[in-house]
Amino acid sequence: MAAKATTKVKQPIAPVTSGNKNLFIGISAIAIIVSIVCSYQLRWLGDDIFIGLRYVQNLLAGNGLVYNKGERVEGFTDFLWIMLISLFTWMKRDPINTVQVLGVLSSVGTLILFSIITFKISNRNKVFILPFITLALAFNYDYNTWATSGLETSFFSFLLCCSFYVFFFSEMKETKKYIVAGLFLCLALMTRPDTLLIVLLANILFVCNKLFSREQLVSIVKSTLFLNLAIIVIYVPYFLWRYNYYGFIFPNTYYDKLGNESFYSKGFDYILLYFKPHFISFLIFVLPLFIIFPLVKNNFRNNLKEFLQDKWNCAYIVSVKIVILYLIFFVAKVGGDFMYARFIIPIAPFIYFIVFYSIFKLVKQKRLNIVLAVLVLASGLEYSLRMDLFPRTLDKQGNIQYDKKGNEMITWSGDVSDERFVYTSYYPVADEIKTGKTIRDCFEGIDARMLIKGGQACMGYYANFSYIQEFHGLTDTLIAHSKIEHRERIGHEKHGSIEYFESKDINFCFFIHARPVTKDTFRYANIIAVSYPFQIHTEILTYNTKLIAQLKAKLGDNFQYTDFQAYLDNYIQTKLPRMLYDKLKTDYNNFSNYYFKHNDDKEREKAFTDALLSKKV
Repeated sequence: MAAKATTKVKQPIAPVTSGNKNLFIGISAIAIIVSIVCSYQLRWLGDDIFIGLRYVQNLLAGNGLVYNKGERVEGFTDFLWIMLISLFTWMKRDPINTVQVLGVLSSVGTLILFSIITFKISNRNKVFILPFITLALAFNYDYNTWATSGLETSFFSFLLCCSFYVFFFSEMKETKKYIVAGLFLCLALMTRPDTLLIVLLANILFVCNKLFSREQLVSIVKSTLFLNLAIIVIYVPYFLWRYNYYGFIFPNTYYDKLGNESFYSKGFDYILLYFKPHFISFLIFVLPLFIIFPLVKNNFRNNLKEFLQDKWNCAYIVSVKIVILYLIFFVAKVGGDFMYARFIIPIAPFIYFIVFYSIFKLVKQKRLNIVLAVLVLASGLEYSLRMDLFPRTLDKQGNIQYDKKGNEMITWSGDVSDERFVYTSYYPVADEIKTGKTIRDCFEGIDARMLIKGGQACMGYYANFSYIQEFHGLTDTLIAHSKIEHRERIGHEKHGSIEYFESKDINFCFFIHARPVTKDTFRYANIIAVSYPFQIHTEILTYNTKLIAQLKAKLGDNFQYTDFQAYLDNYIQTKLPRMLYDKLKTDYNNFSNYYFKHNDDKEREKAFTDALLSKKV
């Protein structure tokens, strides 16, 4: 009986009139405008997008979809997003503006879809309902933040929402509905590989529902094929091309970030960190119980069958299952991410849908809008809690703040960072662009190789060296497939060694914000650029006399470095005769990787090998 009460049509108390319709549209429009304004005010660019932009750059230059010419490494996970950026860049649109505009448009598209969904529920029940989902998303700081990050987050969420809307809320005929919903799932899968989990879950739930309805096997197979038609026709050929082109089943970043392993302890911390300020969203773990438990009483099968006869009830149940399972078997499993909220924002619309639909089912209609309004107002408290979640490192004058122990305060909570704050305060994009362009001008005409560390992808993109090595292995298969003994900060657990970078003839690493790779002071150098307000600190990873001479000839005294040939001469004269064998061998190996293997200097090298031979005897 309780289950029947749940599905009983409620008596309308405020029929949807033209005035109510206009009020609904007006509130939704205001919410969408607020979201656009907030996204614009919060606009920023995440560093990772500049890795993708270098792929775009090489693709349009005819070098293929690669980070470095001649090396096929899939250092991105958002193929469709990269293709969209490439299209607009080919059309002479600024890629920076492109990623932000597309992100905001995707965000707006999601808001419009859920406004329509809410209105349809409102219209069918002949009652005015506050567009809660639209309002909740519009007032969600992180939802607006990620719209202009440059990453595929909002676009990915929009594609999932399109599939959801088409399948459950469109008026399309059944076959067409399956095909179009499957198409959007396919596009989402080509945008983010973790969609594979959602596709599998969707198919399982789809088939189970058909079996539960006692449909014939032929009909079930036919419907399932229609749902997966786009994946068969579009994704499978794309996957075969991907595998042939890059050589691995998953993108390089999957292996680099240990996607095949589990790190549940850190993953659940990541999820809880999101729900800590977003306490309204936490209701998804509570409210569905009051909907589902009554179905379990008495005749569960009949209760459930009656409940699922309403396709919007099906949408609710599917949302609950997919959101919970996605959080457990993707977000928690991989250990979350080092970027706060990034993995949860794509499913945030579904989280708010679950909260909304639960309240719609549980609360009497005369109190429904009051409860929804209270939750919308509570989002103001969520905003305050969100702002207090991470420590701020700069005071009002822009000075770095330190804790009582003298350590610089950082914008992290555990291993998770407030990514927007990092790239608006620590590494402002405008400064990174200027630094990269300055480095590019200094090295123009010099074929050097560059190493970039975390937070330097933007600088590397604008420096535009012919070869760029990424420190953590995002674009390097050897680092990505290496083993690690201990799990550390997600996304930063693997990195190359100085010996590896030396073997690849990497010449320079710039450590304006990053730490040097080694402690060898003879490697450190400075570049003084007229157009740049500070010295650009660099570390010479491999000393190539030809490159050093070119840079010295171009920059003159503005290039300050240790002349390593003179350094070796002084070492040979003053240290070599009295150096113990073990220390001498260590120094020689270091000098060899740094200098001798990259230059023809047999005379100086012979002084070392002869000394080692004599001391060993």
